[in-house]
Amino acid sequence: MTEQTEVRLLFLDTASFDDGVAIRGGALITDADTKPYEFRCTSAVKPTALQKMLYGDTLESYVHVELIGAPLIKAAKELPSLVIVRNPLLLNVRPLIAFPVVLVSNQLSGSKDSVNLVSIKTHSKFPSEAQAAQDLLTPIMEHRNLLEPFERLSIALSEAHKQRIGDAGGARV
Repeated sequence: MTEQTEVRLLFLDTASFDDGVAIRGGALITDADTKPYEFRCTSAVKPTALQKMLYGDTLESYVHVELIGAPLIKAAKELPSLVIVRNPLLLNVRPLIAFPVVLVSNQLSGSKDSVNLVSIKTHSKFPSEAQAAQDLLTPIMEHRNLLEPFERLSIALSEAHKQRIGDAGGARV
């Protein structure tokens, strides 16, 4: 991982549109203060009936990890210090890329003072990345909510879908 001043966090997420027919992915790369450096999104992925039959219960993982997650990370111009996901499926992108990936979720606490706490989970094949991620994220969580950038990413994906960014005949970023 890099120095605090050079930290790049890549927030990776997916969203479903058109009653679940279309799935888009987005990557928001920020500094340690979660100020954006780069935003990328995929075009709408719409699996066909034949693909649904052929892939069966592996389709969702294939779409999220191999068609959306890995390509978004590999296309990033800013190299991430850490990839942060909130969708458990996206944790499976880790074996396909060269960057650590953590799953974050709200950590329940009895104290009202610990509003920004999140739990961190790594891919089962990369357990040693948990401590490095915790060390990187702890000072950031003291002043930033690590789940908030996902809200921005969700809004950006909705807007990209509305404008048909990346789709044939749609707007380009």
